[in-house]
Formats: sequence, C-alpha cells, structure tokens
Amino acid sequence: MSVPSAEMLETPPGYPFEEIDYADIEVEEVVGRGAFGVVCKAKWKGKDVAIKTIESESERTAFIVELRQLSRVNHPNIVKLYGSCDNPVCLVMEYAEGGSLYNAVVVGTRNHNISNANIAILFAV
Repeated sequence: MSVPSAEMLETPPGYPFEEIDYADIEVEEVVGRGAFGVVCKAKWKGKDVAIKTIESESERTAFIVELRQLSRVNHPNIVKLYGSCDNPVCLVMEYAEGGSLYNAVVVGTRNHNISNANIAILFAV
C-alpha cells in the first residue's frame, strides 16, 4: 500500500494536525468499519482515539477526501482529527463513545416513532 503524497495531505493554515508515529498508538479493539476501512479504538498520549485505516488502494480517494475535510473543521460537535500515520496509512481521531452517527440515527430510530422530518430538524439544530 502506498502513502498519499505530501501534497495530498497538506492542510490549510490554522488547522494543523500531527504526523503520528504508529508505534505511539496502543490499539485496543476493532469497533467497526468506516467509509474506507477498519475503525479501531486505541490509546494515544493517554487519550481514547479512533484509528481509521484504509484496506486497499481503491479506498485511497475516500481517505484523502475525509482527511482534507476533517483538517478544515474545528467544531465541538464534530470529531477532532489529531493526526495521521503513514505506515500504516491511517487517521487518528477523537473517539466518539456510543458508535457512529449512522447507528445513532438510522438504527436507533427504527425502534422509535420518529419521522424523517424530525430527524432533519435534529440535524439542523
């Protein structure tokens, strides 16, 4: 697996992230699958983090898109990107207890009488 080029990983000023040494990460368990690979719960610098890895070259584009998007966002309601590793290629992100937004909204609402309009209102708030 090749590493995305430095140009592809470049972030805008004001939202820097670290190049993280994978040896500094203690992987605890696989918690799911994301848009482009496996998601693991881990510890880094004493913090719970989510490690998102790509499994194949075909997932590289999604990885780069997510990296660029998260590197530009700084909001308390969006998980923080701490950095990335180049071997293996992965994102190191804030760990969100309770699972994915998809599970919270789609799976969680199947057992409740919540309309699509109410879900849209929740997202708008």
